[in-house]
Amino acid sequence: MQVTLTGDLESFVVQKVRAGGYASPGEVVREALRDFRAKDDPAEMDSQELAELLLPAVRGPHRPLTAKHFDELRSRARRKPARS
Repeated sequence: MQVTLTGDLESFVVQKVRAGGYASPGEVVREALRDFRAKDDPAEMDSQELAELLLPAVRGPHRPLTAKHFDELRSRARRKPARS
């Protein structure tokens, strides 16, 4: 598939690649099309919002969970009164 862009749009795409956020013009166009598709598909929008919430946590500092952590969680869960 070939797509013809206006000079203004082509400059925009080239600038995005030069800024380092994308490896190629194709990546810029694919992301733009994914965003465009997300506007038509509410489930796609939900997925994007969830990713934006989860990615900072995934990329942040981590420490391994131990058996002690799980024991504490179980203990806290047992102390909570059951909902009726």
